[in-house]
Amino acid sequence: MKKLLLYLAVLAAACGCTAKKITTGAPEKVKPSKNVILMLSDGTSTSLLAATRWYKRYMHDTLDLPLALDPYICGLVQSRLSNSVIPDSAPGMSGYTCGVPSQAGNISIYPAPSHDVLPTDPEKAYQPAATVLEAARTLKNKSTGIVVTTIFPHATPAATAAHGAVRGRYSDLARQMASQDLNVMFGGGHGILDDEMRGVIKSAGATLIEDDVDAFRAFDGEKVWALFNEDIMDFEIDRDDADEPSLSEMTAKALGILNKNPNGFFLMIEGSKVDYGAHSKDPVETLTEFEEFDNAFKVALDFAKKDGNTTIVVLADHGNSGITLGDANYRQYATKGADSMFVGIKDCHTSSYKMSHLLKECRAGDIPSIFKENTGIDLKPAELRAILSCMDRTEGDYMQVSNTWNLQNVICGIYTLRTHIGFTSGNHTGEDVFLAVYNPRGERPSGIITNTELNDYLCKELGFPSRQALVDLTGQLFVPHLQLFDGCGLEVVPGENYPTLKVSANGRELRIPAFQSEVYVSETEGSERAVHTPCPAVYMIENGQFYVDKSLKELLN
Repeated sequence: MKKLLLYLAVLAAACGCTAKKITTGAPEKVKPSKNVILMLSDGTSTSLLAATRWYKRYMHDTLDLPLALDPYICGLVQSRLSNSVIPDSAPGMSGYTCGVPSQAGNISIYPAPSHDVLPTDPEKAYQPAATVLEAARTLKNKSTGIVVTTIFPHATPAATAAHGAVRGRYSDLARQMASQDLNVMFGGGHGILDDEMRGVIKSAGATLIEDDVDAFRAFDGEKVWALFNEDIMDFEIDRDDADEPSLSEMTAKALGILNKNPNGFFLMIEGSKVDYGAHSKDPVETLTEFEEFDNAFKVALDFAKKDGNTTIVVLADHGNSGITLGDANYRQYATKGADSMFVGIKDCHTSSYKMSHLLKECRAGDIPSIFKENTGIDLKPAELRAILSCMDRTEGDYMQVSNTWNLQNVICGIYTLRTHIGFTSGNHTGEDVFLAVYNPRGERPSGIITNTELNDYLCKELGFPSRQALVDLTGQLFVPHLQLFDGCGLEVVPGENYPTLKVSANGRELRIPAFQSEVYVSETEGSERAVHTPCPAVYMIENGQFYVDKSLKELLN
């Protein structure tokens, strides 16, 4: 028996069949890349990849049409919160950018304890946690950029370059982002800017472009904010190229600008409105938005392959809607071709969002013809009655479109009935999300990893030994003012929009406005000078604390 086992072992070795240990997770040793691109498809269930793949093949009448992402998919990510197994976008993205699991609504901060499913540190509750973008800029002198199709201080972009306990405080988040010295900010929402924010952006040397696609395309400098629409940008299926660029075009433009820095860059790109489509349970919006996200990845991939020193990490922050390729009414599914799945929406070139506005603007008698013109769908009598019954019902919260009786909800139902694409809900779901990585050296995570492990991988790609670099940076940039200025005179002065912290000691006074990077130091009686800090001071109304740069204490000596 021993001779037989020895013979088999020798034979296996000779055949190159020696068993190897299978490892999963993020690689322990990673050679840094000069450039790192983080791409996030918001609210994307993994099954959407298969649905989009088949939709593309059907629309282009070919089976040989994979997603650009397909060769680079390498694992799944657990995008968990500190107190929930189902994330929302704010803490979902925060886990990736700062490596701290937090709670619903939190933007890159340490969470307050609350029904925790993961360990939390009560002493750090509400403290801002430094992000990979902030580390790339302040510690590596890299250029930084953000490209989105939603409003620029929305959950995902804000979690990349701002901090707060509540994601909906857009003005606070926008003011921080304006103060982050970004080289590129492309997206929507210029209606959120006020004159002060515009001044901060311009004083940092950036060109500010609002609703001017020609100026965007002509720009050839090194710093630019280009914002289209007062609110979110249009869905890709509705977009007019004469008014707004696509996500792919903004990606290409951002890469051309950021690549001018010899130190490299960090760029975050979000397919923002996949999430909007999934919340609405609109198959047309969801499929076409993810298809364009995949197109944007192809643009980034072409750049990375040519550059040779760029890593791209692609994933979602959470699932949404439980989208399925095949619904509960899809009988004899194993005997049917793609027509049964997609033919009903083949001629649809209008999102449910835009369709609802078109119908509100037309006469009741014109509804069937307008609907047919934009979707290729002949309305059934019951469907027309449903539309007419809710013409005055609009849902202002995109996350609640499928949960209330409103016109867009009815239109989404009409689209879905022409397909066999199913939705279990219009809400976020807790499945592990897809992970795709292009790394020029093949060093990439595999298997199932956590959001904090993904953050650790990003840190290593940016040239830091581990995410401990972010912990250390947090201790420099965001120190509680009661701790830093212990023994000093302190006063939080309310303002019309934001409070200001006044600190006095040794005959000097600091004036620290919330959410900006300019601090003012009294020099002589009646005069003061401005000092620029690497990141904005952050005020948390929840605990009354300012979180400020540690070096400010030295200004009082």
